[in-house]
Amino acid sequence: MSGKADYIRRELMLPDELVAVNAGSWGPLCRAARKAIREGYEEEAASRGDDPRAMREIGSGLARYSSAISEAKDALARFLNCSPDEVALCDSSTTGMNIFLWGYDFEPGDELVAGSLENPAALVPLRVLERRRGVKVRFADLGNGDVDAVEAIKGAMNPRTRMILISNVDYATGTRVDLEEISSMAHDRGVLVLADGIQAMGTTPVDVKELGADGYAMGRHKFLCGPDGAGALYVNGMVLQEVMTTYAGVFSDSEHGMGEGLRLMDTAQRYEVSTRPIPVIKGGTACLNWFMDEVGLNYVYQRCRSLYRRLWGMIDEIDGVSLLSRRDQSSLMTFAVDGVAPGEVVARLRKSYIFSRNISATNPQGTRLSVGVWNRESDLEEISKAVEEIAEGA
Repeated sequence: MSGKADYIRRELMLPDELVAVNAGSWGPLCRAARKAIREGYEEEAASRGDDPRAMREIGSGLARYSSAISEAKDALARFLNCSPDEVALCDSSTTGMNIFLWGYDFEPGDELVAGSLENPAALVPLRVLERRRGVKVRFADLGNGDVDAVEAIKGAMNPRTRMILISNVDYATGTRVDLEEISSMAHDRGVLVLADGIQAMGTTPVDVKELGADGYAMGRHKFLCGPDGAGALYVNGMVLQEVMTTYAGVFSDSEHGMGEGLRLMDTAQRYEVSTRPIPVIKGGTACLNWFMDEVGLNYVYQRCRSLYRRLWGMIDEIDGVSLLSRRDQSSLMTFAVDGVAPGEVVARLRKSYIFSRNISATNPQGTRLSVGVWNRESDLEEISKAVEEIAEGA
């Protein structure tokens, strides 16, 4: 490995025997995030009674929020290429999607188009939306990610379509859709676009202004190697009045709830409620800054793509194994072994400390590997050898 690759593994504190290829679920937690979280809890304890002098001179209670929240939004804005005012902090990409979905004033009979490979984290909110608001959800058939998403979505739209929900990179096969074209097509028809961006963050460039989506939901516990609970939602400032505040708290109001009436913030902060886990927010900021300033995003994307394509070629040569993901991707790779259930493949890989997951949304169902910037060339060899042994023993 190169010096930078060694450095990354040290900062992720990865044991030599571990082949970490399940970041599509949870990635390793970087040292920078761990340090920020630990220091965040120490600061919280100090502000709540441990250090009376700091409480007197620096402040306690909500006084400790402002800098942490501002730094978090600045880092996210730099990563996404947007204004900090267009970023709302929340605990997960799922929460972000719920904020956007429930903020739109759907009427019974309105329709929403979603991709057929959406994560259950999106499917469950959509089913609730159907039940509670009378919205009809139409699914555009994307096959195993091999169908043109633009054409599939166009074919599913009609005059009743009010919104599109689509993953920037789908969780099942790792296919990246042409979100820019989908957004352009939707906007020509007056339709909003909400993207689930969690599988794209840390694997492929994300510029929300170029992509054109009105909402972009994200988390940092996967390929960005941050903590659980560090989610966020980008909302284009042009649609703030179309995505209303559904549940609110003192942070939603410009006068902190102490004025005579309701004055919602004129930024995405209107979607934020009240007390938040500041140490977790600090951890999410730290992992972003580490990737941007110490590792370098261009290096991350190039290495992910290079490792992915090499592993794809190795798996493709194994008899009895079918690749469901395309070669021209950068991280998530799903394959099927003839005669072996995906759950069994996952279990047998785990015995070699190769951590993956099974996928049921594809046809056939498969096993998913998540290639990250921390993976070694030797990891690819171990994975290929283990998969070949599973296929030979089928």
